[in-house]
Amino acid sequence: EKIRIEIISLGLTESRIASDETIEQLFVEWRLYNFLAEETPLSLPKPTSGQRIHYNYSNVIHVDKANNDARREYLKSMLLKPDLHTDSLRFTVVSDPPEDERDLECEDIGFAYVSLREIFQKQRDIIEQDIDVFDSQDDSTVIGKLKVTVEALHALRSVYEECKDD
Repeated sequence: EKIRIEIISLGLTESRIASDETIEQLFVEWRLYNFLAEETPLSLPKPTSGQRIHYNYSNVIHVDKANNDARREYLKSMLLKPDLHTDSLRFTVVSDPPEDERDLECEDIGFAYVSLREIFQKQRDIIEQDIDVFDSQDDSTVIGKLKVTVEALHALRSVYEECKDD
């Protein structure tokens, strides 16, 4: 009764991000609706064109009935109400300012999404798949690829079975 999220690696395309010299270190945050936000423990040097940086970061969201009722209720409502705009895990690529410039803020430079509803509809987890990272200033521009694993199907099926019983 859990959802496993793995952030494997990040590669950038030729974009304003790649050529921006003020962007040196990157980390990735992921968020499930308004429940959880976690980030990779390390920020890594921005990859050059054609290269990837590897986070090899993994985390688990527990959605068992005994201890995580609110998360289960959220998953139920997401499966039952397809108009909800909250059915995605959101990954945010964040620029971490260099050590010597701590007065600078962390800056969100791109977003990527994995739809939990789509995982359920297709009955297929996402395993080591590249997803598009869209520019935070222009969501029609892809600035890179984030390789992720999202294993949620078992938990979603369990929640769905519970919905049918209610």
